[in-house]
Amino acid sequence: MLYGRDTETAALADRLAAAREGRGSALVVRGEAGIGKSSLVAATAENAADVTVLRCTGVESEHAWSFAGLQALLLPLAGHLEAIPEHHACVLSRTLGLDPAPEKEAPPGDLRFTVGLAALSLLTEAAGHRPVLCIVEDAHWLDPDSADVLLFIAKRLAAEAALMIFTVREGYAPDFPTPGLDELRLGPLDDAAAASLLAERLGGHTHADRGRILHSAEGNPLALLELPLVESDTRLAADWTGRRSTTSRLKQVFGDRIDRLPEPTRTLLLVIAADDTADTGLVLDVAAKLGAQLTDLAPAEADDLVRFHGDRFTFGHPLIRTAAYQGAPVFRRLEAHRVYTEIMGADDHRRVLHLAAAATGPDEAVAAALEAAADCGSTCGGHGYEYTVFERAAAFTPDPRERGRRLLRAAEAAVAAGNGPKARALSIQIGRITEDRAILARATLMAAMVAAWDNDIRESYRLYMEAADHYVAADITSTGYPLFRAVELAWQAGDFSRAEVAAEYAERLGIDHSPWVRDLAKATAGLNRSCTVTVAEAVAALRNLIDIHLGFGESVSPENRAMVAWWQTLIGDIDAAEQTASGTVHAARTTGAAGALPRALTLNAITEFHRGRWKDAEALAWNAVEFSIELGQRIGPVKARAHVLAPIAALRGEEERVRELVEDAHAGSPGDTVVAIDNALALLDIALGRNEEALDRFMMQLESSAPGEALDWVPFAVEAAVRAGEPERVAGAFDWFTQWAEASGQPHLMAQVERCRGLLADEQEAGAHYQRAAELHKETDALFPFESARTDLVFGEWLRRARRVNEAKTRLRSAAAVFERLGAEPWSERVRRELRAAGDAGPIEAAPDLAGKLTPQELQVVRLAAAGLSNREIGEQLYLSPRTAGYHLYKAYPKLGVASRNDLAKLGL
Repeated sequence: MLYGRDTETAALADRLAAAREGRGSALVVRGEAGIGKSSLVAATAENAADVTVLRCTGVESEHAWSFAGLQALLLPLAGHLEAIPEHHACVLSRTLGLDPAPEKEAPPGDLRFTVGLAALSLLTEAAGHRPVLCIVEDAHWLDPDSADVLLFIAKRLAAEAALMIFTVREGYAPDFPTPGLDELRLGPLDDAAAASLLAERLGGHTHADRGRILHSAEGNPLALLELPLVESDTRLAADWTGRRSTTSRLKQVFGDRIDRLPEPTRTLLLVIAADDTADTGLVLDVAAKLGAQLTDLAPAEADDLVRFHGDRFTFGHPLIRTAAYQGAPVFRRLEAHRVYTEIMGADDHRRVLHLAAAATGPDEAVAAALEAAADCGSTCGGHGYEYTVFERAAAFTPDPRERGRRLLRAAEAAVAAGNGPKARALSIQIGRITEDRAILARATLMAAMVAAWDNDIRESYRLYMEAADHYVAADITSTGYPLFRAVELAWQAGDFSRAEVAAEYAERLGIDHSPWVRDLAKATAGLNRSCTVTVAEAVAALRNLIDIHLGFGESVSPENRAMVAWWQTLIGDIDAAEQTASGTVHAARTTGAAGALPRALTLNAITEFHRGRWKDAEALAWNAVEFSIELGQRIGPVKARAHVLAPIAALRGEEERVRELVEDAHAGSPGDTVVAIDNALALLDIALGRNEEALDRFMMQLESSAPGEALDWVPFAVEAAVRAGEPERVAGAFDWFTQWAEASGQPHLMAQVERCRGLLADEQEAGAHYQRAAELHKETDALFPFESARTDLVFGEWLRRARRVNEAKTRLRSAAAVFERLGAEPWSERVRRELRAAGDAGPIEAAPDLAGKLTPQELQVVRLAAAGLSNREIGEQLYLSPRTAGYHLYKAYPKLGVASRNDLAKLGL
């Protein structure tokens, strides 16, 4: 019976019932040691007779074993492997140790997603036959790769007959962050529940004894059960009421109980704790070499410290394991690990860590064995295993250069695992122990990349330049990449003199890629109003870089394809940018290059925003935010919010939403202000008719250190200036925008130029400019409906003033239909006012916004289904299970008024 946990028990029962009905979820149960997490979860499992119950427990000694937790959890489902896609079965068989690792080839891409999607496929296949309850105990001790994959799965169970529960100890344990998952925190039992539990345990004790124990236990159930056992020990009883944590006091209780056991029993407990192997024969063989045997376990069993369950030894509580291992003398621990290495086979993957645990100082043989294990494990294991083992190998390496090389391997694996803080720390460590310039160059390159992820732009620039210095000494032909990236970072920081420094450095070196660096520096200067480079020269330089990179064809990495898409937006070629960005998203998802996905999604969202597909833009941007958070990339959410979500909300006049997004973006952007954030506030001002405030904000950005960020919004600044009666303030900015539009040769940009000319011209000349703008919009095949509608609005306003009322109504109604569809309410209201002034008060008829009826996830699923993809293929693209893809699809059908996927292609979505 669980005392005082009725609410928590009911909550878990409700989740299990929902899972039985196909509404899956995940829950993280947190609390201090002994608070009752395991008991609560066990009670849930006892009520799951009709459910497949899968279990795994994070173990401190297995923290470095790649996918150890995942193997323990999913191996019982191995019988379902034949029913999932072949490539998923192949990846998972290798990961779970069912197939041997290949000699060279590793799974492509980021294993969180490659293995995660395969594991999700297996779990959902099993859940399709019978509901599944996954219990992950002591998740804080999971190996990093298992943790990544299980958290990936946990966020994608909404349409599955599955419930996943994590238990996490708080205090005296590693952090286990679970962003996006529901959490249940277990606190102390209330006085009544604690008293009931104690009464059951200590029915014969006096009232005073029970009162003292209740006071000392502080509502911790395990403490309530253990304190009576130490009441006879005056020292322990007194110490229990000290200032130490409950965890440390419980560990002492268990340690003292173990100390009272016979020496052979303590030896056997140490051997079990040192490896936690499922191989009972191995444990007993090691114990025999140390003078213990199976019969020596009896005293520990009688004291409920350890039990034999499921063909393996298990401790009654994780703290018992800790006490059994840490309480043993150091020489005994070293001896236990040494015997393990003697008995284990040479091909046993655990042997090498026992070898390391038995070592007492630098040892090249141990270091080499660890490196070999990391190399072998990386072909079928995760990057978390790889960087952990390489770091340990380095710790045992006597030679500084070799130590630096192994730390570099660890840092590169940490970057591949998305663990930026670990990669940065390893890079700093490398700089302290080696003077090898080749190693320092690669390590600094890793650190620069991580700084960019963290949006520490200036530090990233500095590190790329430092990496270039190292490459000059080690391999001058490799210097181009860090210098190229340095220019890009200088651009983002708005420090264009530093971009010039990097370009001049490349030219002095005379490397093959010097022209590339110079072209990017030229674009940086020209697109930020430099007096030394014209806008036309900047656009020409970017076109050259685009042609060079596209010339490499399919060999261009997703990361570099995303960069090309960004350049295409900078020259105004939104149509080409959309094709490149969407292709990059597809390539990143297909190859598992998850690191490039947030940037590609954001760029794709920007192109959809410009093309007037705001719902798609929002879906892609939120996707970018979610993946950035999963990957630990701080810059991703900032860019998506600042460049897409906030501007859309601003143009819709959603003031509270804009300020919320701006606050979130600022919070994720320490150090460097993102100009786009303030541009979004300016857009909000103009949408709400606050023209003076909008003009001030726009001009502040256009006169800032990075005016290129505001280039897109110059036409809004012109309109704000005209309506504020201060057109002269934007003359210079409009001239700059005009040069850009002419250099780009894009009709949609020239249409905006003509609209601005109409706004700035006198009444007699304005009409001709508006007419020309409308004609140019027609050349874009309606790819930019919002801009076209803005032209129709100002043209309609002019026509009404010119008393050409019927023509005005036509223009205004055309604009209104677009604004209504996009949900741009402030603009719709402006049109309605003009129509009323023209004597037209009739309702606005807008084309039905089918996309607007769908959630972002539904819209992405529907678009892919309309393109002919199956649910399984949609799941592959969006990192969902096929059932979840189908769930979103069937939710979308009634909203769209269709009955099957065959009708979707006819909707024109």
